[in-house]
Amino acid sequence: MLAFRAAALRRSVYVTWVVLILLLGQGVRNAIIDDPRFLGSAAGFVVVLALSTAVDWDRALPKRLGPWLAWAWATMSVLALGTMATVETMLATTQPLFAGFVVLTGLTLDRAKHAFVSVLAASLLAMATFLQGTADPVADIVIPVLTVGVVALATALLGAQFEREANRSAERLEELTQQRVDFERLYAVSATLAGAESLDEGLPQLVGTICRFLDAQVGVVFLYQPEDHTLQVVSPMWVNSHTLEVAELRTKVSEGGILPQVFRSGKPMRLDRIGETPEHYGILGELGLSQALVAPLRVEGFSVGVIAVGDPYRGTFRDEQLEQLASLAAPAALVLSQLGRYEAAAEMTRRMQEIARMKTDFVSVVSHELRTPLTSIIGSLDTVVRPELAPQSESARDLLESARRQATRLQRLIEDLLMVSRIDRQAVPVFPESIELQPFLEDVASSITGIDQLTIAVDPPDLVIRADPDHLGRVFINLLENAAKYAEGSPVEIIGRAVKSRVDISVIDHGPGIPAAQRHRVFERFTQVEHSDTRTAGGTGLGLSIVKGLVEAMDGQVALTDTPGGGATFTISLPPASVETFSPV
Repeated sequence: MLAFRAAALRRSVYVTWVVLILLLGQGVRNAIIDDPRFLGSAAGFVVVLALSTAVDWDRALPKRLGPWLAWAWATMSVLALGTMATVETMLATTQPLFAGFVVLTGLTLDRAKHAFVSVLAASLLAMATFLQGTADPVADIVIPVLTVGVVALATALLGAQFEREANRSAERLEELTQQRVDFERLYAVSATLAGAESLDEGLPQLVGTICRFLDAQVGVVFLYQPEDHTLQVVSPMWVNSHTLEVAELRTKVSEGGILPQVFRSGKPMRLDRIGETPEHYGILGELGLSQALVAPLRVEGFSVGVIAVGDPYRGTFRDEQLEQLASLAAPAALVLSQLGRYEAAAEMTRRMQEIARMKTDFVSVVSHELRTPLTSIIGSLDTVVRPELAPQSESARDLLESARRQATRLQRLIEDLLMVSRIDRQAVPVFPESIELQPFLEDVASSITGIDQLTIAVDPPDLVIRADPDHLGRVFINLLENAAKYAEGSPVEIIGRAVKSRVDISVIDHGPGIPAAQRHRVFERFTQVEHSDTRTAGGTGLGLSIVKGLVEAMDGQVALTDTPGGGATFTISLPPASVETFSPV
């Protein structure tokens, strides 16, 4: 409002200069330029306007004398105009100017000063008209005076309405400014915590940010410990822009005291006289605070702790600062809760990883320890079943053969467990070589039994890939044994072909296939596809998991799709022997 009045005053002074020039011109035309009253009033106008023009109204109005300077300008201008109105032939010219000055003062003065100038203008107009004589007092005096009064009243009403709207706008602007400040503070608190990865890192930054906003020297957080239902001081605390490690301090939430009260009630409190009786304020007194603001840390209606800031740098804490602390505590509590959950989840993940590593190490050690005696057992059985050493009894020979088969099966299981352990540790040794695919696949297929119809097709026939032959052989042995086990009696195809910068090798069976509900789990460990006709097929469920691990160790990929007409297709994608000379068909 002051800025508007200052702008209106500047423009009013300019308008008054224009009015003075018009009055001087009228005096020249009326040949009264040498009239002392005219010259005196004109001189008064010049002095008043010169002084008014020299005033910096933007700086003057906010000061105590500013409104009185504006009132003096209006009063002196009206007096000069009233003096000029007493000059013969100038009454008709000055009469409407009184109403104009009333309008200007309605925009530039407060209501009391505007009323005074309006009464003065009406009085001077009536006096000037009376002094020049009038035949009709009603028409010549009453009506002009009433006109000035009506204009003054209308201007006062409009000015009052405008002032109310201006005050409302100023209040709204102040509210918006405060909201902007609050939002900036909330954002700063959220950003401070969002950038932290742990409570130890985030808490000092959080407390320091809040202390700076509230002009506090000390800040501390008390978190609820559900295992013993206490509020515990979180170290470090914030003291004069530095962190300070503190001893473990706790207070039970069931006891009396300020902190448990705020925690249970969820209502913030302002404490102004802690220093007088510190023993009555529990931990706050032990921390040496003289004043404090305390607010609960609540998430979804549940208290997770309490935050306290203390000892302002200047004066005492105010109620609005308590409200600000309460508003800042809400996002702080939310992010602190999430950080706590994140740390708990991270700790659980770390423990699970440690358990998984211990399990892998255990399996590796046990497998190694089992493999040595088992190798001796298998060697002994192989020796005993030789014709020159085999027992004469057929039953004894059958038992030896059964023991040999089961020992070999156990050896295969141990080898699988060792390979799974290496895959877990990402310690699978890979020694890639250039492998001619067609003869390699034929050699692997010759070691597989249980497949009646096996077709191998490689395009081009001399296709060469880059892979570890031992791992690749184990991959295809596992896939072909799976096909023999789960697609018994059905034809099996192995198709290799060049595709872009890779080589795809597919093992295709035409058995019952894999149910859609189990397809996403086939490469997980200890997973077996259960069919009514293959339920007794046996196996550990490690084969496809090993296939996936070995293929990925050789920089390849494995995928499962349905075979048209029924069955399962496993496709291994591997790099060719030489990308530079590779020309896919």
